[in-house]
Amino acid sequence: MPSSLLCKKQGFTLIEVILALAVFVAMTLIFAATIPMAMKASKMNGQYSQAVSLCQHKIDQLRAIGYGRVNSYDELSDAEIIDLSPTSSPYSFTTVDEVRNYLPESTASLRVQVLGTDRLKIIATVTWKTTTYEPKPSSASLSAVITNVE
Repeated sequence: MPSSLLCKKQGFTLIEVILALAVFVAMTLIFAATIPMAMKASKMNGQYSQAVSLCQHKIDQLRAIGYGRVNSYDELSDAEIIDLSPTSSPYSFTTVDEVRNYLPESTASLRVQVLGTDRLKIIATVTWKTTTYEPKPSSASLSAVITNVE
């Protein structure tokens, strides 16, 4: 037998190349399918983080003006902490803080509860619609206690 028939040629066969391409395409499709979910999750996390930041900002504003001014509508509206309406708790701060610029279809409320002669409980809540196709809105809420330290 001639020696040229006994030696094997170097390289990949057509079947090996097709199989490698099929594995590559499958892995690419699996990775590409996760991108929309990751983007949606990132958007939702950003919105939630923004809502928590707005609530924390509102509580910080109330702590800054002090216990004596927190339980009065006139004091809160004069300090531009709440909207002009409603005039009783729960107050709104949607317009004052331009919440709709940060979150779609959003509302923001501030509830002041008296916990005794020297303590107030503040609950700041922001509600927004995450997407146009989900009927249930998302919300974030923070609470704090402000005491009279006089």
